Amino acid sequence: MRVRQGLVLLLGAVIFAAVVGSEPGRFYLTPLGLGLAYLAAAAAGGRRGGYWATAIVLVAWGLAVFWMRESRPDLDTAGVYMVAVGLGAIVGLLLARRGVAVGELGLAGTIVLAGLSLAFATQWDELVEARSYAIAVGLVGLFNVVVGVVSMARRGD
Repeated sequence: MRVRQGLVLLLGAVIFAAVVGSEPGRFYLTPLGLGLAYLAAAAAGGRRGGYWATAIVLVAWGLAVFWMRESRPDLDTAGVYMVAVGLGAIVGLLLARRGVAVGELGLAGTIVLAGLSLAFATQWDELVEARSYAIAVGLVGLFNVVVGVVSMARRGD
């Protein structure tokens, strides 16, 4: 499962990089694009696989970012993002009750990392470049492939 999820993350990183690219005007697609990559990896692992928490929070946040960008409602952006990640956490907890491997720490950790990326975006240029996130997801995918292959080799699979 780990190898399969790692390969899906690697593919997701490539697709994300191709779709969002380096154009600053498309950077707003980053949370949704990352969320969809993690959602594909989570689905590849089934109900017991990892990445559900990350996927759910990022998709919720990404949909809010997309909606704010496309609809331009007269609402405070930070408030909309908070509602979105809160709703993502609620969906995650409801899925966990139905047997999907959604960890509470994963939900909270993803929200914290999302908040940190926003809080420090003006101080660290890499946080506003889609390429940085594509590389990070690719590295997570590569790590999982390597660990999965090593684990299979040790078991003799």
